[in-house]
Amino acid sequence: MTEDINKSYVQRYVDRANATDSVAEKNNCLYRAGTQMEVIPCDGNDKLTSEQRQTVLDAADKLLGVKND
Repeated sequence: MTEDINKSYVQRYVDRANATDSVAEKNNCLYRAGTQMEVIPCDGNDKLTSEQRQTVLDAADKLLGVKND
């Protein structure tokens, strides 16, 4: 991760992911946050695996200093 990560962007999309029951919307939000943090490939595929979703949430926890579900 680099210092030029937009933390408010990541927080906004992680919050949206945590607020929805839609798997498609959750994946899309976490894809956006994950590619911003450069922890998953930016390949246009937002059909994330459970491992990729957890990787994004763990990276967001570390970046933002909060615990995300």
